[in-house]
Amino acid sequence: MQNNMGNTFAGNWLSSIANNLRKIMVLCIIVALASAVWALTRDKRWSASAITMVPGESGSLSQMGGFGAIAGDLLPGGLGGLGSALSGGTPGGMDINLVQQILSSRIVTERIMLKYDFFEYFKSPNMDLALERMRKWIAVELTPEGLIVVSAEGRSREEAAAMVNDIIAFANDELSVIITSRARRSRILAEESVETAEESLLVAQNRMERFREETGLIFPEEQGSQSIGLLGALETELLLAEAELSGVSGTMSYSSSAYSEIARKVAFLRNTLNTRMTSGDSLSLFPGLDSIPSMLKEYENISINLETRRIIYLMLRQELESLRLEEVKESPTLEVLVPAVPMALRSYPKRSMLVITNTFIALILSLLWLTVVTYAKQLLEGESTGDFWRGVLKTAGKQLFLIKDKKRGPGEIR
Repeated sequence: MQNNMGNTFAGNWLSSIANNLRKIMVLCIIVALASAVWALTRDKRWSASAITMVPGESGSLSQMGGFGAIAGDLLPGGLGGLGSALSGGTPGGMDINLVQQILSSRIVTERIMLKYDFFEYFKSPNMDLALERMRKWIAVELTPEGLIVVSAEGRSREEAAAMVNDIIAFANDELSVIITSRARRSRILAEESVETAEESLLVAQNRMERFREETGLIFPEEQGSQSIGLLGALETELLLAEAELSGVSGTMSYSSSAYSEIARKVAFLRNTLNTRMTSGDSLSLFPGLDSIPSMLKEYENISINLETRRIIYLMLRQELESLRLEEVKESPTLEVLVPAVPMALRSYPKRSMLVITNTFIALILSLLWLTVVTYAKQLLEGESTGDFWRGVLKTAGKQLFLIKDKKRGPGEIR
């Protein structure tokens, strides 16, 4: 049985492994040491990740069963119940695709690369090659639940977290200047209309100011009613004075001082009443009665014009605020659910995994090499195949000038 096993390919292969086991171990040890030394010479990198979402109108995070698992995978600690603790809308397909494209866009990547001086770090001859290498350090993934996971690698823990935060901030800056909805276009038109209405209202206010300065009517309705009341009081005083003058005219002479005093009072009241009924006194707050109707008519026209423009301005302002609220509601923006937290362990190079992987590869290659050598040896030493394969190798060696022909004698035929 032992002789039969020794004559098989498996037996010869196992014998070769046993005979070269020391060499295999030495090779694996050398590869492991070389891998460890090589890993020590590499620049270290740390990673950080943040979970974001685009707020929407429908759905809730409480229905996203995978949110806690994602957070638990990305961050230390037990975050399995985080999904049930938060709620919010799920975004529409167009908005979330737009946000994902902006996060991965060239302009955001360039700003990150220039801010953290990666162009000099990569030593790339042009920006395109530097961007290609930079995109290997940044990852943006969209989960089936509608969450966007933003990850980045940095040369330090703090740099990795800062890069993730800056990616989100730069993406929001770009989204804020992109017109993506009818509400934003309407808001821009509404702002122009409000500016025009404000200028028109200012013109009407200036016209009202000039009218008040020219006429002295600060409060026309009140001043007009007070002017009528003043005229009534003057007329009452005049009637009383005339009655008194008529009463004393039968008992006093016209030359007496009492009669003269009452007569002068009556004359003054008549003159004052006449002045108030016509042009009015320039030193009085109340204009003349004959000019009040025209002034009130002009004031009403100016007031109607002013109130109309004020109502239009207020309506446009109200519409503008509504459009702003609707724009904020509809425009895609990133909201951070779980902020970027730097990992405690570095993400590259993983020395233990690198050593184990390279050592395992060296072991597999050694076994494959022994398999090839054993199979070739079996072909060359076999009774039925040995002569054929040795002849083939000899002929090939002669054709490639690897084996020289022996010199033939004079009688030998070539």
